[in-house]
Parts: sequence; structure tokens; C-alpha cells
Amino acid sequence: MKILGLDVSTSNVGVCLVDTGVPQRDRVVLAYGIPLSKEKGLYTKSCMVRNELLRVAVKHNVDVVVVEESLQAFRSRMSSAGTIAKLNRFNGIVSFIARSEFGCPLHLANVVSTRKAVGCDLDRKSDLNTKEQVLKWVMAREEMESYVWPTKIMKSGKNKGETRFEPICYDIADAFVVAVWGADIMKIEDLDDTNL
Repeated sequence: MKILGLDVSTSNVGVCLVDTGVPQRDRVVLAYGIPLSKEKGLYTKSCMVRNELLRVAVKHNVDVVVVEESLQAFRSRMSSAGTIAKLNRFNGIVSFIARSEFGCPLHLANVVSTRKAVGCDLDRKSDLNTKEQVLKWVMAREEMESYVWPTKIMKSGKNKGETRFEPICYDIADAFVVAVWGADIMKIEDLDDTNL
């Protein structure tokens, strides 16, 4: 069974396809991010995501799509009502596109409960923020040991010349978490063709 995990935001969409029919170390079929931050407007961003998902649909038979639910509440210094509304609209658009293109059940997964369920425990006292902790956890997984994460070389500042992970890595990591949750935890028999 192939489970497609999507982490949707208006700046990047993380994509991860997991095949449950192969050994664990080989089960990640795809893992990448769709960069959207330079694109203007939800329509243009939606078209880019649709085109990418069409490419996936042509090459792979996806059985279930799991999408990380969008932000449901305010977080200090990070969200406004307008931002939450925009994210929810875009999450809905991408969910509709995925459901339409793959023709399979789609499940919206809560980020906090999926992380806990797959064993990605966060340390609130850590010097690393949540995204960094999730990325570190995903990088340590057997499935992602040989994955080549996108990097960039810093061009200025005190870190000039250093290699850093691209911000899109966080979206790829979140997509991996929801895909693994779909593969290992989600009860497929609870889904039907009307899910969305």
C-alpha cells in the first residue's frame, strides 16, 4: 500500500510517499518539497502543487493521502486571523486537488497527535525548536538514512561559507511524519471513498 503524506503551507509543500509493501529501510519512495514562497497568490501556488501531484499520480498508484491539518489556533508572534484563514483555504485547496487527482481516501491528521503516535517526542526544554527536533528525529530514521537533504551555503554574515539545511527540509520532515503515521498507525479500514 502506498501512503502519500503532505505538509501544506503557502511557502512550501512537503511531499513524502511511503510504500508499506517493502522493507522499512526502502519504503520511502519519494521525499521532496515544492517551493512556493516566490509565487504570488493562492491560484498560482495551487496550480504548481496540482502539476507536481499530477506527476506523482502518473508514476505511482497512491492508496491513501494523509494531509497535516492546518493551524487551528493562534500562536504567539506567528499567526493572525488572516494567516490562519489563508492557510486553511490553501490546505483545503491542496486537499481537494490531492483527493481529485489520486481518487483515493484522504485523511486530515493532527500534527501533535501524529508526532506522538509515531514516537517523535518533543523536549520542551531543548535548545532546538519544534521544527529542528522533528527534522533531527526524521534524519535519524532508518528510512531516511541515505536521503540527501537540500542544503545551501551561507553567502554572508558570521556563518558565511557554512552549509545549512534549506528551510524546505522542515516541510519534507513533516510530510514524512504524516506518511509514516498513515502507514503504521492509521486504520485503513476506517477510511472510505467519502473521506475528506
